[in-house]
Amino acid sequence: MKDFYQQFYTILAQTTAHAEFCARVFGRDLCQHGFADMAQLEKILEVTRIGPGQRALDLGCGNGLIAEYLSDCSGAHFTGLDYIPTAIEQARQRTAAKADRLAFQVGDINALDLPDHTFDLIVSIDTLYFSDDYALTLRQLRQALKPGGQMAIYFAHGRMPWEAKEDFPTETVQPDQNPLGEALKAAGMPFQTWDFTQDDYRLAQLRKEILAELRPRFEAEGLTFIYENRSGDANGVSGAVESGQHGRYLYLVRP
Repeated sequence: MKDFYQQFYTILAQTTAHAEFCARVFGRDLCQHGFADMAQLEKILEVTRIGPGQRALDLGCGNGLIAEYLSDCSGAHFTGLDYIPTAIEQARQRTAAKADRLAFQVGDINALDLPDHTFDLIVSIDTLYFSDDYALTLRQLRQALKPGGQMAIYFAHGRMPWEAKEDFPTETVQPDQNPLGEALKAAGMPFQTWDFTQDDYRLAQLRKEILAELRPRFEAEGLTFIYENRSGDANGVSGAVESGQHGRYLYLVRP
């Protein structure tokens, strides 16, 4: 997976097809890799009320465009963390003029070394899946929060395309029964959720439509591997939602 993202961020500087894909599917090109459109980002700003003078961490920030957007909107200082050095270097170069409220560093979710009691908010948008140990990661994130701090986490769980419908435990799509919900309960971390499952489905359908239109450009730019990745995601989510075996939620966690 790391090789995929290294190749992904290396080649994005040379493509216009992916930028148009993101703009048309998500409402703005922020190099989105998951399923978070602009409405979902606005929901983070709405429910967390992050603002000037506060500090936030974007866990798995990629090339930092989402962290930059959230900082621009809120005035808060954002630190972006990602395990792809190329992505971090792109973020640093692009935001050099905003260094007073944006910082980026290389780091691995499975080897976190975060300062204690530093952040008012930790944002995780489709990144906790990369954790090998949810309980450990959540403990480390809680330790990095200031007293009264909070986490905003987008998390989806559902049947994978290769899994048989009858073998998938459908109840695990509920927000308190998926892997994240179970880990939060075990850690004694109270949370509130908003259901974005139908948004996932809508975006999956839109992805398929736009990808089909842009396929010749993806191929011409040597981005077939990205096209296939995005297409596979869209088809997988579509099928799982249609069988009632997929759920996506925003979690607001106040440890």
